[in-house]
Amino acid sequence: MKPFVVLFVISWGIFTCLAGKQQQPHIVVILADDVGWNDFGYHGSNQIPTPNIDALGYNGVILNRFYTQQTCTPSRAALLTGNYPIRSGMQGYPMRCGENRYIPADMATLPQKLKELGYNTHLVGKWHLGAATSSVTPTGKGFDTHFGYYNGFVGYFDYVISQDMSAYNLSDYVGFDLHDSFKPQWALQGRYATELFTEKTIDIIDKHDQEAPLFLMLAHLAAHTGANGTELGVPNITETNEKYDYIENPMRKRYADVMNIMDKSVGEIVKKLNEKNMLENAVILFFSDNGAQTIGMYENYGSNWPLRGLKFSLHEGGVRGSGVLYSPLLSKKRYINNQLIHISDWLPTFYHIAGGNISDLGKLDGVNQWTTISEDQRGSRNEILVNIDEELNYSGLIGYKGRYKLLNGTFQGGIYDGYYGESGRDTSNPSYDLDMILESDVNKAIQSISNQRQLTKRRINYIREQLDISWCRNQQIPEDLVCSGFCLFDIRNDPCETRNIIDQHQKIAERLKKRLSEFYDNLVPQTNKPVDLASDPKLFNNTWCTWLEPELCSKAE
Repeated sequence: MKPFVVLFVISWGIFTCLAGKQQQPHIVVILADDVGWNDFGYHGSNQIPTPNIDALGYNGVILNRFYTQQTCTPSRAALLTGNYPIRSGMQGYPMRCGENRYIPADMATLPQKLKELGYNTHLVGKWHLGAATSSVTPTGKGFDTHFGYYNGFVGYFDYVISQDMSAYNLSDYVGFDLHDSFKPQWALQGRYATELFTEKTIDIIDKHDQEAPLFLMLAHLAAHTGANGTELGVPNITETNEKYDYIENPMRKRYADVMNIMDKSVGEIVKKLNEKNMLENAVILFFSDNGAQTIGMYENYGSNWPLRGLKFSLHEGGVRGSGVLYSPLLSKKRYINNQLIHISDWLPTFYHIAGGNISDLGKLDGVNQWTTISEDQRGSRNEILVNIDEELNYSGLIGYKGRYKLLNGTFQGGIYDGYYGESGRDTSNPSYDLDMILESDVNKAIQSISNQRQLTKRRINYIREQLDISWCRNQQIPEDLVCSGFCLFDIRNDPCETRNIIDQHQKIAERLKKRLSEFYDNLVPQTNKPVDLASDPKLFNNTWCTWLEPELCSKAE
């Protein structure tokens, strides 16, 4: 081969590689905490305005059969590992402060895999997957930077969390938990969490070289309860009460404002992506990690109406997720996707669109759903292991192409398995404001993209009508239905799980029992541990930190 031909081939190869790298999409994941099915306008409630989140879905894809885990830690483990929590031992109770538990070292995470493909990776907000040593914190698990907190929640203004130590006959462990990497951010006390996390997220986008691929994850505190597990912090309670004067319950008013402020956050982030010319090559995913907790432990007054169950429950209210995805790269937009999708699917899906070879990931529970979502094609997923908690003896499996759900037992005797929350559909609530959606930051940013079809009021109304499943509450509700043993539900035709049909479909139940048993036989025992007494924040200037690597901690004075 002649020299100039060799030079041309090499040059063309370099150009092709660079061009391919430039085409890698920016991936932005915005994760809400403990938000209910009925707390988004697009699902039919008129009570809480969420115009930016709604616009994201109406312009892109609304994921109508998307499932998460039942609580925080298991959901985040599934998201970042692409596996059911039973593979990592993270299926149990959400991680306590000072608990030395973490994603196994030999299990790769989503940011680690994307870094291998050249991505810059950042996490803002909640982690909740381990902090005893630096190797199990976000920057040890693939994120270039982390600004946020390690534990399950913090105060909306003081960033403090308390761990109950009564089981050890000790006073509660109380500590500050807001860090930039490992440096405590005491000076930021008093800043409102949602606004602060949004500001940091926008700063990352602003400083990012748009020619390089970005993976950015914002894990909000909202709408989890804050200080003492009871706070629903808002910047101005007087304005909140005036704005939501049509809501009777004062705590529900606070929840509504917490949600609305988070919705504005989504708008500001999409607007900034557009200003940086990154939106035309971006994939934006928004979802809640599990259902709302209307009553009980960490009650936040959210609503999963009309679904049965709350957070901690394996009923639809606990695990049927609210998710929307937008990208100009979608082949089909402005529609409802009814295919079965699980939170573990995002790792292989994002790895695929980032240019990775799925076969390099090895065996995962998650499956690549990009074609399913982008082209509205039939997906390859036919089942979902909802969860197995072998310590509390309750489990669940969805099978038969997503039609039937088998439950075996329930959380603490079914304390969260009823029907809760406000419907937001009566005349005391304002009408659904279509103009607010069309004038939202999200819609205006998307509409500015070249070749973007205009979103119309007619299209919004059509999609919203198709999404409303309030009809399933028109059936007679057996209030005493508790799955102390096995229950079977036809969740396609009875998404509110009003009828246990196991006696009528014993063959289906037996096949699902067999499949559930196979998962039992291969689970990694949950790795919950007692609180490590060495984690006491008093030892580290009243700060939660990497207590087994104390050189990174702020020492007590």
